[in-house]
This record gives sequence, C-alpha cells and structure tokens, in this order.
Amino acid sequence: MTAKQPLFMLIVVALALGAVGAGATGTTGPTKAQTCEAFKNTAAGAKALCLQIEHAKGALGKPHSFAKCESVFMEAFAKIEQRAGPGVCPTEGDAAAIEAVIDACASDVAAALSGSPPTPPPPCQQFPATGQTDSFRAGDDGDLEAGATLSYTDTGNGTIIDNNTGLEWEKKSDDGSINDRDATYTWENAFAMHIAGLNTAPCFAGHCDWRLPNVKELQSIVNYQFVNPTVSDAFKTPCVAGDTVLTGSCTAASSYWSSTTFASARASHGTRFSTTAS
Repeated sequence: MTAKQPLFMLIVVALALGAVGAGATGTTGPTKAQTCEAFKNTAAGAKALCLQIEHAKGALGKPHSFAKCESVFMEAFAKIEQRAGPGVCPTEGDAAAIEAVIDACASDVAAALSGSPPTPPPPCQQFPATGQTDSFRAGDDGDLEAGATLSYTDTGNGTIIDNNTGLEWEKKSDDGSINDRDATYTWENAFAMHIAGLNTAPCFAGHCDWRLPNVKELQSIVNYQFVNPTVSDAFKTPCVAGDTVLTGSCTAASSYWSSTTFASARASHGTRFSTTAS
C-alpha cells in the first residue's frame, strides 16, 4: 500500500534533482555546500508556491490551510541539513527565519492582488531600521544602520503607508477635525471616541477597520534620527493652522496610545509611546 506524496514535496524533490543534474554537466560537479544551498532554495520556492495556492483557494471562498505548507517546509529543511551533515550548508538552523520571509512575501502578494494595499505592491515585510544615521563610534546604530530603510507612501487620501510593514497610518491635521493633532484622549476614549469615530460611516479614508496599533507597531514608525517629534518627514510635513490631512501632515511631539496593556494593570491602562525625544 502506497501513500500519496504531497504536491509540495514532489516539487521540492523534482526541482532539487534538476538543480543537481544541471551542475553535474560542467567540468566539475557542485560542492556539497552548493547542493545544500540549491535544495534549500527549491524548498523555499515550493513553500511559496504552496502558500499562493492556498491564498488562491481562499480568494475563491474554498477551504484552505497554510499549516500543511509549514509542516512540509520545516520537514524538508531539516532533512536537507541532516543529509548534508553538520557544518556543510552555508547556513544552518535558519528554517524559521527563512519561513518568516516567505510568509511575509506571500501575504504581501495576496494582499496586493486583492487590492489592498494599493498597487504597486510593497516589498516583502521587513524589520524596519531605526532611521538613525548619526554615528559616534564603530558598530553603533548610526554606523550599521541595520534593518530595512524607513520608507513611506502618502496615499493622497489622508493616510500614509509604511512600505516595509504594509501598515496604513492615519495622518494628523490642524483643523479641529477628528484627526486634529491637539485632540487628546484617555485610553478608553481612544477606543470609544477616536477609533469609533474613524470607523463611523462613511469611515475615514474609505476604511472601516481602523484600530489602535500595538506597541511594537507604534514604535516601528519612530525615527530615532529626529526629535520633537521622532518621526520621519512623511508624518511631519510643514503644517500650518487649518491644514487638513489632505494638505498637511501634522504629528505633534506628544505621547500616543497603543492597544497594548501593562501586565500589572491590564484592565485599565494602555502602553503609550512618546514622540517627544529619542
């Protein structure tokens, strides 16, 4: 009695064998390290294909599951490293990190094809840099500038899209509207008044799913190269009295609520992040 091989695994094997065969036609065959790299690349490609097939099922309203893509990928990566032996592959123990990149890319592609975020699609989600470029010693943040370069797109409808994370942010104004930078709220009212107001028909910028960001999402748009406020220029274009979200970008040097709560007071206190200084 034979078991049916998953399509994903068949693709991994077929592509990997093709890669090895192609290398063997030259004057010298591939090294073990090259073979391991080739196998991992094909496994990554097969995982991406598996995810997009599942996204396609979801777009058609059919039952779909990403779990099988994950389990087969992790199994394939483990077997590749095991067969190569310790210290042979150019990288080892990186299955989870590679999978995170593939998952982010697949999600971005699926979101772009659904019309959200707007085309052109953003790059695969990456951990953003801090924005700091001033360096005071070798190896500090300003020297290394690790992470994806901070990059934003003004949609023209009162929002800004983070091109690294794909998150869409409300711009602030100086016009006395719900978006006014000087409006302040308790944590409860941030939900009950501000978020509720943004999601009241016809809804802000045509979206009715606004929410408070969690504290890590909020911190992701902080630019540590600047102070008062510590955000990139997209969030603080020259702003004069009367500017709306369509004519200015008016982030105040202040503290902003997140949806994340303190462990010691989860029922009543949210975590804030300040834009007043770095």
